[in-house]
Amino acid sequence: MSDDSTQKLPGDKEPTSPKVDDPIYALIIEVQSLSKSVQSLNATVKGFEVRLEAIERTATRNSLETKPIWERALAEIAETRGELTEVRAELTVVRAELTEVRSEIAEVRVEIAETRAELKGEIAETRGELRAEMKDGFRLMASKMEVLNEDLLTLRGEHRLLDRRVQNLESKTP
Repeated sequence: MSDDSTQKLPGDKEPTSPKVDDPIYALIIEVQSLSKSVQSLNATVKGFEVRLEAIERTATRNSLETKPIWERALAEIAETRGELTEVRAELTVVRAELTEVRSEIAEVRVEIAETRAELKGEIAETRGELRAEMKDGFRLMASKMEVLNEDLLTLRGEHRLLDRRVQNLESKTP
């Protein structure tokens, strides 16, 4: 022990050290341990709260940044759907018109076929008439040539006769 008398005053109780087997002491130690755990848990929760707030701010900022893009994309999708509906309607009209044109083409083909048949008939008839006229014309021409030939031969024959007579007369004249 020390000789220092100032440390102990008369009437002071001697501090007693708690006994390890004392249940109150064990409970106090557990409470202190639990208090430290709660403080540690509280610090961890505060850290989570800070991180959660940061995530919420980021999410809010991202949603504000992407919201106009998303709205614009939805508007473009709606516009594209509208245009697609218009194109489908136009396509339906075009298909109907195409069907009409096809039926008109079929009618025109029938008319062309009928006209061809009529023209072939008329051409055949005209050929027959032309052949008959040509045969008649050639016959007439042949007859005329025969007449011309006969007339020419007759004239030549008479010309020779006259020529001989003139020669005879010339020979008789002094």
